[in-house]
Amino acid sequence: MGDICLKIDIIGSVASGKTTLAKRISKKYGVPYYEKDNIVWKRTAGGDVKRSPEERDKYFYDIIKEANWIVEGSPRKVLKESFDCCDNVIVLDEYTIIRLVRVFKRWIRQRRGRESYNSRPTWDFLWLNIKWVFEFNRMKKGLLQELSTYGEKVKIFKHSKDAYAFVMKSYLQA
Repeated sequence: MGDICLKIDIIGSVASGKTTLAKRISKKYGVPYYEKDNIVWKRTAGGDVKRSPEERDKYFYDIIKEANWIVEGSPRKVLKESFDCCDNVIVLDEYTIIRLVRVFKRWIRQRRGRESYNSRPTWDFLWLNIKWVFEFNRMKKGLLQELSTYGEKVKIFKHSKDAYAFVMKSYLQA
């Protein structure tokens, strides 16, 4: 990585392209990325176990005190401390219809064993994901208002490819 310091928080709705973008940036720059879901939940062979608030917070603080990181996830009431210390908060605001199509495609791939998953791709989980798409739409105005306090570091993109281009331009190869 050389002298580049890269600290990015990527937020958006379910199926907005957060994880794909984080993986792509991570691979390009050799910077670790973390899914906020995996900070909240401990993934075990017996199923997911929710971390205690203390364990979750310590894990998150250990990540964001590092020199380089990417964290990504849907907006939460917790895990916002990264906003203060990141270079950029990237908000992916993909069109609702695209997110819904992605939810269905992902669910089908997972049901067919073509894509890994943390939560079993049940009908109930499909319905939850659809609801989360619309929940993001309902809470977006308040989220953007809250993020406005972070000024220029907040970047909003309709498509993850535009966010990737921004990162490539902002963090030239060392």
